[in-house]
Amino acid sequence: MQRQLQDKTIWYKIILGLSWLLILALAVVNNGYANDDHFTVIELIARFGILPKSTQCWQCYHPKLYHFLVAQTWNLLGITTPYYQHVSAQLFSALAGCTTVYLFLRFIRPLHFPETLKIFVFAFFALNPRFIAISGQATNDALIILLGTVNLFAILKLFKRPSLKYAVLVIGSLVLGSMAKLNFGVFFIASLIVLVVLSVLHKNYSLSLRKGYLGTALLGLLFSACTFLFFNGYVRDYRETGKLFTYNTPTYELPHLYHLDMVYIPGIRSIYSGFFKFHYFDLIRNPHVSYSGQFRFKHVHSHFSQVYARYYFLGFDNWPPQWRTDNGMVTAIGRISLAVGIIPTFILFTGLFLLLRNLFKNPLKSDESWIYLLYIAGFLGFSVLFSLIGRTFVFMKAIYIFPGLLATIVPFLLGNQAVMKRKAVRTALYAFYIGLFVLYLVPVVYLIVQLGNRL
Repeated sequence: MQRQLQDKTIWYKIILGLSWLLILALAVVNNGYANDDHFTVIELIARFGILPKSTQCWQCYHPKLYHFLVAQTWNLLGITTPYYQHVSAQLFSALAGCTTVYLFLRFIRPLHFPETLKIFVFAFFALNPRFIAISGQATNDALIILLGTVNLFAILKLFKRPSLKYAVLVIGSLVLGSMAKLNFGVFFIASLIVLVVLSVLHKNYSLSLRKGYLGTALLGLLFSACTFLFFNGYVRDYRETGKLFTYNTPTYELPHLYHLDMVYIPGIRSIYSGFFKFHYFDLIRNPHVSYSGQFRFKHVHSHFSQVYARYYFLGFDNWPPQWRTDNGMVTAIGRISLAVGIIPTFILFTGLFLLLRNLFKNPLKSDESWIYLLYIAGFLGFSVLFSLIGRTFVFMKAIYIFPGLLATIVPFLLGNQAVMKRKAVRTALYAFYIGLFVLYLVPVVYLIVQLGNRL
């Protein structure tokens, strides 16, 4: 038994190593191409030594921890050539991505599920092409994904018992998150809710970080509020303009509940069509997004169609432009990925149903299901809200839910365990996942080779 366990353990290391290798390789060959222009923010800080105002550039409204750290690295090491500036900025993201994968592994290993199943589920998340891709870009996304993961990891440890180490981790994740990206607000609110609920459930109102929960909530609230307002320069901007920050991306009025907008918008046209329709077959027929306006695909009007497709197929969003390819094999792989991705998605929803059932069966004090559901609902809610505000399909990104990805691991395990009760089904699903991982990785490897040839 011990020998079999040791034989299986090697697969964790192989998957971890493969994920790290792909993330680092992409960070090295990706010549500054990214979803958004965060380099301008970094360059302004590196050149002038102060944080820019939110109106100074397109992405300047963001909290600026990532940009500040990269700019200081450039100045400290004397990095001035564009290639090395790009690589150093991308390696910051890669380091965050690799650490996140390691935390996934640390989280999964002690869970009480079959070892083989845990290995496959670890691979499902660690080898996801969208996760690898965002970890190789010079943006603040990989950093906030790491901090959201650290936050939930530490919160779940505090659920078991109060701990000074994990209390400090929660506070640290909130403080750094407030300086990293605005969607830190999701795990900020979730953390405070969990800590207050735990203090009530255990009738523990101590302010001690070592023995209670409320001290962690209070310090997390105070410190992160201060760093959010002062580090990011929002207090300075408010004094000068009367606004904490100016959101530079155009937005639209909220859509009607059911009636479509009279003026065409390539995105949410009504709440019903935008959030209650899923264009599965249109995704398979048209496995790419078009920015020309020449093609009006149905899936650009559906939030969850876009999030689903961006999760399973790296080439779906055709962005950044330098990552595009018209390779027929990659497109065919995209169609297959979008067709078969419905299976693990259904399994995840099965697990979420089981998690919800646990919520009503077991007391909150002894079952952490409510914490997973809170974080999942928070990040899903944020992605929906962002689509409602922005309306166009460019706001419908899978990466917005990635800071809460750790919360989906247990429901995904539960769903797989429920489906795999028969040996034949279990064998078929394991074979399916191996095929899915191949579909995951071919576009990633192709992209790395494609970018490497341009250097």
